[in-house]
Amino acid sequence: MGDHPLTRIVSSGSSRSQTENQTDMRYDAYLSLIENQIRCAWLYALYLEPYNSVYVARRLYVESSSSNTLVLKLLSYQLHNAAESELVKNSSSIDVESLYAEAEWAMEALSTVLASNKWFFGKPTPGFLDASVFAYTHLLLDSNMGWREDRLVKSVQKWENLVQHRERILEKYSDPQYAQPL
Repeated sequence: MGDHPLTRIVSSGSSRSQTENQTDMRYDAYLSLIENQIRCAWLYALYLEPYNSVYVARRLYVESSSSNTLVLKLLSYQLHNAAESELVKNSSSIDVESLYAEAEWAMEALSTVLASNKWFFGKPTPGFLDASVFAYTHLLLDSNMGWREDRLVKSVQKWENLVQHRERILEKYSDPQYAQPL
């Protein structure tokens, strides 16, 4: 079995270097957008949004674990609670509109910095930020995921260069063994 495409991006010699860390504060700012705004909206969309919780998260993470109804309910409950706990770490409640608005703003910022470049910051090969963005855009744009509530999907589709970025990574690092439907 070969390496997963994201592993190959990060280990291909263009991974996040100390020079990038020290000289480009923008890099950390954009990575922070992914790790905070986009991740929070992702957690909500996948685990807390009722339709996606049932039709996406449950199918991917719960149903393959057991055939016991009680175990399935417990796993669903644990996934829901873990996501909810993560989202209320810095706030007493979850403001869904703010989550999606901040994710939309983060996607716009990433689209702006990518501009017409193939890879972030005009690098000749994809790096850690490219892999980090791909980790979300790939799953959001994958029609096999079966998203029922698709606000986050639409926030990626709105930015053609982010869609093309995902396609470039798929073309560059695709391995037929990973092309199987979910």
